[in-house]
Amino acid sequence: MPMEQPNQSARHLPAMAAAFLALVLALVGVFLGQRAWSHQTTLTKNFEACMEAAPFKHALNPAKTEAGLTPEELPRHFEEFDQIFRETGLPPIWNGETLVPWTIFHKESILVAKQCHETLEIQQPQKELRGTYAKPVWDPNSEIWQRTLTNLAQYQSRN
Repeated sequence: MPMEQPNQSARHLPAMAAAFLALVLALVGVFLGQRAWSHQTTLTKNFEACMEAAPFKHALNPAKTEAGLTPEELPRHFEEFDQIFRETGLPPIWNGETLVPWTIFHKESILVAKQCHETLEIQQPQKELRGTYAKPVWDPNSEIWQRTLTNLAQYQSRN
């Protein structure tokens, strides 16, 4: 009987080695994931601070905005909203006087975003940032901005 114990230990050795290896890999994965998460969080905070220079950060006067639209004008504004949305694929923004396409309202802000990307050495904002700024509408190289260059030119030539 004493001879069987080493055989039993030897049979469990591969399973114990696999469990140990799995534990080590899990710990390495957690460590690397935490570092990536932390880097992404820091980069996003730095990008948000850089974006404070963007024109959209200077809020419109809400009292003026609310007073600028009467109930009688709502149907016309709903139609205009729908038309702009169909043409650009993005909801328009009320600039305090009229509805304007999102891309026109933010055309200067997207230039600020592009400068911030360059300053912070962000190559792929949709992957490197988190939250709102990781969305394609804040990536100057995204399909939305590339596609809307054509739509923007058409909209501006009509108006």
